[in-house]
Amino acid sequence: VYLSREVWHIIIFAYVLVACVAPVWALLQPRDYLNSYLLIFMIVGAIIGVFVANPSCNLAAFNGFNVDGQYLFPILFVTIACGAVSGFHSLVSSGTASKQIKNEKNMLPVSFGAMLMESMLAVIALIAVASFATGEAAKQGLVTQPQILQELLQTSYQ
Repeated sequence: VYLSREVWHIIIFAYVLVACVAPVWALLQPRDYLNSYLLIFMIVGAIIGVFVANPSCNLAAFNGFNVDGQYLFPILFVTIACGAVSGFHSLVSSGTASKQIKNEKNMLPVSFGAMLMESMLAVIALIAVASFATGEAAKQGLVTQPQILQELLQTSYQ
C-alpha cells in the first residue's frame, strides 16, 4: 500500500488512539494470542533451520576488549538486553500477560516459561548472527558486528 507520509501518520495516530482506550479483551488479547502462535512457529522453524543448515562459526576466542574507535557500545547493550533473560520482561512488558494472571502465585510458572522462550530465542539469534558473520556477509564483502568484534579481539593484546 503506497500512501503519503501524512496519511500513514494519521492512520497510526488513529490506531494508537483506539488502542489506548480499548479494553484488553477487545484488542490486545486476540492480537497477542494470534501472534504467540506466529512466534512459536517461527522459533520452531529457526531451530529446524539451524539443524538443517548446520552452520559453523570460526571466530577467535575472547581475550579482552580494545575498542579503538570501533562500534562496541551499540552491540554491547543489545547483547546485555538479550542475555539478561529472567521472564520478567515477558510477564510485565506484554500487554496481556500481566493482566491475565488471577493469582500472584501463578506468576512463577508463567515467568519461568517466558524465561525459557526468551533464552531459546536469544540462542537462536546468536547462532544466526554468528553464522552470518562468517557466511554470506563475508562472500558479499560486508562487515558485521561479530567481524568487528573478532578484529578487536585479535588486535587487543599485540
